[in-house]
Amino acid sequence: MIHPNREECLNYLKEYGTPAHVVGHCKSVAAVAYKFGEALNAAGGTKAAPIRDIVIEKLVQEEDAAREYYRQADADGQVYPPRAFDLELIEAAGLLHDMARVDENHWDVAADFCVEKGYLEEAKAIRCHMRYEFTNDAEHLTEIDLVCLGDRLTLEDRYAGIDKRMDYIIQKAIKNGFPEAEPRILEKKAQTKVLLSEIEKRIGSIDELMENLNYD
Repeated sequence: MIHPNREECLNYLKEYGTPAHVVGHCKSVAAVAYKFGEALNAAGGTKAAPIRDIVIEKLVQEEDAAREYYRQADADGQVYPPRAFDLELIEAAGLLHDMARVDENHWDVAADFCVEKGYLEEAKAIRCHMRYEFTNDAEHLTEIDLVCLGDRLTLEDRYAGIDKRMDYIIQKAIKNGFPEAEPRILEKKAQTKVLLSEIEKRIGSIDELMENLNYD
């Protein structure tokens, strides 16, 4: 499939009117996700199904199934061979994932934009990024996982790590009058930490990997 290059993505953000601080966030998510992809490719890539074969409804509607679905064999029982992560897809989805953040249901708005442009794989990643459940299996990750990890580890326009990012989300929820959200956020944090630990077994320290990232 054809993916928009970096220049095209930045032009889409500009044309859409995405605020500058959101563009900075998108650049950071793309940089973090891309770095994960590079490191994991060097460590053997992934055994997960390619994005084109993923049924997106499984990822956004059936939470329990979502963690397992995309790392299983396809409908005919075929096991997917190891493959490299599509770095172009990762960068494009990361750059465009929040292009419509000022709109209601911004994930669907941005995904629909990508569908109209013919970027169907980017649309799949973007549509589920707000409601995504990670697997704990670092051998069966997809480009969606890496984009969503980039989002979960970015604070504003820089890599921050899971602790700083989730502490910020908790304080924001409390400030906005939703203290009851804290247990769910902490649950998400714990789940993500398990996956990050499994990834580090493959690629080493994530914090060290993310040092001196080029966000531009």
